[in-house]
Amino acid sequence: MADQYLQAGITALDELLAQLSPRPRKILVIRCAPPAMFDPLLRKLDTAIPGAELAVLCHRDRSVDGRRCIIYNCDGFFRAEHAPLRELKAEKFDLAVLPYATDRRDAPFYHEVDRIALASGAKKMVITYRDGVALEADSGFFERKELAVVRPWLASRERAVGEICAFTGEQPDEVLEKCEMAGLRAVKLWQETGPQTEQQVREYYGGNDFYVYELIKTEYNGDRREILNAVLAECEPGVSVVDYGGGVGIFTIPLAEKGCRVTHLDLPGPLLDFAGFRFRRRGLDATLLAAVSEEPLEQSYEIILSVFVVEHLVDPQRTLAHLERHLAPGGKMLLAVDFEDRREADELLPLHLTHLERDEYYRRMEEMGLVRLRSCRELDVFMRGGEV
Repeated sequence: MADQYLQAGITALDELLAQLSPRPRKILVIRCAPPAMFDPLLRKLDTAIPGAELAVLCHRDRSVDGRRCIIYNCDGFFRAEHAPLRELKAEKFDLAVLPYATDRRDAPFYHEVDRIALASGAKKMVITYRDGVALEADSGFFERKELAVVRPWLASRERAVGEICAFTGEQPDEVLEKCEMAGLRAVKLWQETGPQTEQQVREYYGGNDFYVYELIKTEYNGDRREILNAVLAECEPGVSVVDYGGGVGIFTIPLAEKGCRVTHLDLPGPLLDFAGFRFRRRGLDATLLAAVSEEPLEQSYEIILSVFVVEHLVDPQRTLAHLERHLAPGGKMLLAVDFEDRREADELLPLHLTHLERDEYYRRMEEMGLVRLRSCRELDVFMRGGEV
């Protein structure tokens, strides 16, 4: 699939820049990555290609001090139809640099940035990734990416947006805009309200709908694809599974389709209502459990799943202990935690009440008697020590 056209040409960014010939004199850098990734990239370009004239395409509120900026005069993510393409073409750039703030080589959600780079008329294009590698791309590369990745992604996005439209009665363009802006909405509201207590956090997540849009975007972007595959591999048909913080059903819907006995748990509110709508729409059996208290579980489960939830809690240790008490004998806990060291290249969202360090987290799990059996990317599989 994607790998068939992405493997060729992947190399270290330093090496790729050193090999560029002829040396570019005019460089366009599209600011589609956070400062922790973007600023070092600019310094690296200055060092690797000294004397080159560099321009940054950026939103009006994200100009770069000391750099010549070409302004993208719209809010939201880059879109080719809103970009100043005539101005970009007139510049006659030798090189366009596209920093993807991800390690995913396919990254279909950057297709609008790809379109802008192509339309700029730059003679060469380089994609850089969060893990320090890069590839030189051309129109043929983007055509292959369009067929293999972007078109299936657009179809998936259309289905997901349509599902929200059926639930809310909104129009597709309105839903798509809300999906694109959901993360920023969440941050702005967090900064305005500053929740700190358990009740305030519950009101923040349960009383607003932004996570409906943010998590459906996460689903159609495929951001949890590897974790989902790992979860499905751990869960045999017929096992009892609870997803603590099930969201829109990224994991529970496929688990129910596999034949697992699913309990989908989340705070009461729009997110849980939408998840229930999605289960009913598919004719799937699942128990929806509203977390009306801080310790909502009453029965034991063979699989307890929680993905990127505990770092959002006021007292994650209490929650982890609560989950462990409801793990059936011989059962497994499948946990993914957004550790601080994962976010070095991201703009830190202020939504993490607990900044978990990896070593401290694993030490706490050991103190509860849980042994880590294996890990697959961000997902850890735990069992009680005496049952391994």
